[in-house]
Amino acid sequence: MNSSVTYPQKDPERFRTATTLALFFSGLFLVQGVFLPYWPVWLKAQGLSAGEIGILLSLPNWIRVFADPLIAQRADRTGNRKTPMMWLAGIYVVSILAFPVSSNFWWLAALSVVIGFTFSPLLPLGTTITVHECKARQLDYGRVRLWGSLAFILASYGAGWVLDGTSVEWIVWMLFIAGIINFAITTRMPDPQTDRPLRSGSSLIYLLRKPVFLIYLGCIGFAQGSHGTYYSFASVHWESVGYSHEMIGTFWSIGVAAEIVLFAIAGRFVRGRHPGILFALGAMAGVLRWIVLGSSDNVWLIFLVQPLHAMTFGITHLAAVSFIARAIPQQLATSAQSLMATLSMGVFLGSSIWASGPLYESFGAHTYYFMAALSGIALAFSFWLMRSWRGEDQTFCD
Repeated sequence: MNSSVTYPQKDPERFRTATTLALFFSGLFLVQGVFLPYWPVWLKAQGLSAGEIGILLSLPNWIRVFADPLIAQRADRTGNRKTPMMWLAGIYVVSILAFPVSSNFWWLAALSVVIGFTFSPLLPLGTTITVHECKARQLDYGRVRLWGSLAFILASYGAGWVLDGTSVEWIVWMLFIAGIINFAITTRMPDPQTDRPLRSGSSLIYLLRKPVFLIYLGCIGFAQGSHGTYYSFASVHWESVGYSHEMIGTFWSIGVAAEIVLFAIAGRFVRGRHPGILFALGAMAGVLRWIVLGSSDNVWLIFLVQPLHAMTFGITHLAAVSFIARAIPQQLATSAQSLMATLSMGVFLGSSIWASGPLYESFGAHTYYFMAALSGIALAFSFWLMRSWRGEDQTFCD
């Protein structure tokens, strides 16, 4: 049966829930749509070197290594995910206003730490609620999630248009406005509670002792890590070779537009498909995408490979969510989401972004070749997952 988020006249409560979840991802990715393409540009305008920019961009990813698991395990134990989300979203709004106070590297580093503690955990917490509600109300996760990608496009293209007519100082104000919207939407999120207490002991240690879960983390970790140079220096590089901010926003938007199409139509394809197959498709696309971006700044080649973001990120994300939905009991779901986000977006992507600083200073766009190598490692892990896990439901139930 192909689930849908439509037909509100048949089930108004189902439609309201789907709308709220879609708005949550929209608010979250309004922030990301400004931050990912243009925050490196703002940091560069403060007079920072490529190495310093790499450190500041990687700090939130490293901080989430500690913040996400602590917050997630607490949420799993209490069953309360909405309250910490509201606190985190509110603190983020306040902290973003402090960035223009000083361009001192250590001031910016301290604030980057705060961003890591406040913004990063929102995605695993909100995704856990979303997956729970999609299961309970027979909603299509991809069709809910695509609204976040659409918001990313509007934010990245719109921010580029604004910046071409103003100055880079507007980046902070756009992040502040997006943060206010994100906070307001978070207050409307559902608040599902777990039906029974968690098993005794640490859910994080329990999951990390499972070999299949570690292989899964290798799949998503190296796949996400391969985006390090793209997230940190794509806009800086495109600006340096003469592209306007509006064109840079268009480049980013093309990739996310392809991701939206994937989320809209992939539900039937993903359902029942082994996650390892999906991981493999994303990894092969990554090898191709990063080699091309490392080889040429030609506008038509960029237009050609940017849609591969639907595979390098989109299909990989669906594979990651599908594995957790099938293999992990609900009482461990937030911990699993957190570990996945912490290690893939924290350790792997954080390390890749940090390394991209000195690599970009030395090799320029050829740094993408190192990202292609990470995609190749992700491909090897995807084959390993297919051999090690047969697709059993609730694999980690005691």
